[in-house]
Amino acid sequence: MSDFHNVVNDFDNLIKKYNFKCPKKLWYNELVALTKHLEDDFYCYIIARIHKNNGALETTLWVGPIDRPDDGLDSLSAHIEIKIDYSQMLDKNFFLNCQKKITNIIESGVLESLVYASKKELINPSILNTRYDVYTSYIIPFYHLVLESINYDKSILKDKKKCQPFIEALYNNITNDDMKSFFNRIGLKETINMIWDFCYLYSM
Repeated sequence: MSDFHNVVNDFDNLIKKYNFKCPKKLWYNELVALTKHLEDDFYCYIIARIHKNNGALETTLWVGPIDRPDDGLDSLSAHIEIKIDYSQMLDKNFFLNCQKKITNIIESGVLESLVYASKKELINPSILNTRYDVYTSYIIPFYHLVLESINYDKSILKDKKKCQPFIEALYNNITNDDMKSFFNRIGLKETINMIWDFCYLYSM
């Protein structure tokens, strides 16, 4: 784990006071994320990163349905982004200042409004694309089947080795032809990786 991951210390207040979690198994060398379950399938994501190409610092906040907290969030219009700050200057207080701004946003009640907007966007999207189709028709329904099959047991959901047999069993017994065709195309390995990411976030 890189030294950059120590940046999470600058978000200590968000973790202790506002119950944000650190899904470390989903982090990259140049990106760390915090997550907070809001309601139902909806989460708040805070993504902090140092851009490898120019060393710039950036923090963004997202609200939307469950998904891997990385650059792929922008592929689904129901994920709503707030740019917290961006700097090309090395500043030891950058992420501390970002935490202060995020705290002000949380305390203003904005997250509740963003969840409402995200729900409306998921039901009636402004941008229809392949990602929207597969997310709503296949990925989320399959993920819910996994949760049900494990009886929402977080001790299993957080452990990929324990969770994998349940995902594999459902994969091998899909009855919906369209869903079966989709998951067969991406294969068992990718299905396990993708669905377990969601299960891991749920277990936090």
